[in-house]
Amino acid sequence: MTDNATVSTHRQPETNKQRVLLIGASGLIGGSLRDLLETGARALRYEVIGLSRSSDPKLDLEDRDSIIRCFAALGPFDHVVVTAGEARFAGFEALDHAAFDLGLRSKLMGQVNLTLAAVPHLPEGGSVTLTSGALAQSPFPGSAPVALVNGALESFVRAIALDIPDTRRVNVVSPGWIEDTLTALGMDPSGGVSAHEVARRYVHAIEGDMRGQVLAL
Repeated sequence: MTDNATVSTHRQPETNKQRVLLIGASGLIGGSLRDLLETGARALRYEVIGLSRSSDPKLDLEDRDSIIRCFAALGPFDHVVVTAGEARFAGFEALDHAAFDLGLRSKLMGQVNLTLAAVPHLPEGGSVTLTSGALAQSPFPGSAPVALVNGALESFVRAIALDIPDTRRVNVVSPGWIEDTLTALGMDPSGGVSAHEVARRYVHAIEGDMRGQVLAL
């Protein structure tokens, strides 16, 4: 599970805050999570570092080497949260290799590779929190590629937690439909959840002691 990249063991001298690497900080959920961690008393405890294909250092979930290089460049960190990752919907007639490939490369293996690269850098009690989705339990027509990825991620998290022998933790949040997303699609938002409510689950994963858990809502 370890890579050849050097793992730094020295904390940055300019801060004693816990460093949270957030992949997907510009999205609805990621933005809400960043707000929660940078507001009030938590702002004194956490330093949030947003990472993406355009950040410096760059992190591309579809490029395992970029993940390894990014973590090596950043030095020590305490928590990693992923609220990014792509997958596509497709009905039965369109279910070919391409329909599954994006989700397998980005949302599934992107988060798997990130977890394997991140855990060796974490201190005791540090955490990785991934993102799956409610379609793993409640699919609808056309959702097979997304449901497959979500279900696989949840199984991975339950299993990988058994292989980490200390207090470093891996969990996954499984959000339902976000109200703002439903509104943007012209659908009734009353059956959705707020991005703020979902973001609170990630905070719970960071601050709690659970491991190998699926935090659904």
